[in-house]
Amino acid sequence: MLFHKIASTFALVCLFLVPSISLAQSATIISPVSNKPVTSPVRVVAQFPPTAVISSITVSVDGATADAGLVTPLDVFVQMSPGDHLLQIQATQADGTVLNTTRWVKVVAPSVTQSATAASTQSTSSSSGKYVYNDIEQMSGWYLYPDQGHPVCSATPTPTSNPSLDGVSGKFYLGPTGQYNNCLWPIKLGSNSSVMNFQLDTHYQISKPSSSQGIEFSSNHHVGTKWYKFSVQCSYNKGVFSVWDTAGARWSATSIPCKRPASGTWDHLTVNTAISGGKAVFQSLTLNGKTYSINKSFYPISKPSSYSYGVHFQMDGNLAGNAYYVWVDNLTFTAW
Repeated sequence: MLFHKIASTFALVCLFLVPSISLAQSATIISPVSNKPVTSPVRVVAQFPPTAVISSITVSVDGATADAGLVTPLDVFVQMSPGDHLLQIQATQADGTVLNTTRWVKVVAPSVTQSATAASTQSTSSSSGKYVYNDIEQMSGWYLYPDQGHPVCSATPTPTSNPSLDGVSGKFYLGPTGQYNNCLWPIKLGSNSSVMNFQLDTHYQISKPSSSQGIEFSSNHHVGTKWYKFSVQCSYNKGVFSVWDTAGARWSATSIPCKRPASGTWDHLTVNTAISGGKAVFQSLTLNGKTYSINKSFYPISKPSSYSYGVHFQMDGNLAGNAYYVWVDNLTFTAW
């Protein structure tokens, strides 16, 4: 009888303990990625459980407070000197519960002066004259431009660790309020009068491929008063890629196939373009390892004089107005 009473009491205690354990809360550092060198200022991004009511957040570096009083979502830039640093994030919930998380961060000196319009992991090669912008989806400087209709869109890409190929991807959201609503997100990267060759390379995953009308990636470059645009559209309804005729303000279809991807899979896209003979030249496109020639060229349009360049990403809504996400990862732009 005594054994049965002890067993019953133990079972009752476990019954009360299990829910308590399952309710344990924790914080997760999304950026910087573990074991990946970064330059200062360091972008610090953290996620908290959706049920946690956070009243304050403190970000510390090597025990010294860098930012205090912050609230979720946490997305700040913190100055750090070159070397190894212990980053600590402490969040206090409304009920007084404290959530702590730490990560070692290796900060390296930047190889070049970073762009004034974006906090980037930019690097250059002086021997080749190439300007390379890596992990653009993680940069600040993105802005929203509703391309068509009146959709509900994320203001900027949201850094997230799942799904991701390198630890951090940028999550874009399109919530149409009507038929064929689109959202476009541009970002300026730099300015240079001499670069005439470009490569855009990226991975992307769609939350609900059946809900997407298509997606677009683009780069652009001002050369004085001439604006050259290199937009590539994957139209799932048409089943092919199209490229943008800037002066004609219309899409020009190619014979390159673009199939709707399977859910939970990454597509890898590379687009090579150039400015030649006063035209925007679409040279080639590589999708998931298979390369296709494009060989189409179009005249630019006139705009106020500038020598800036950048990229953009666009999500296209379908006839039914279904909402979906796209995760973009390893977005890289190279100009030379």
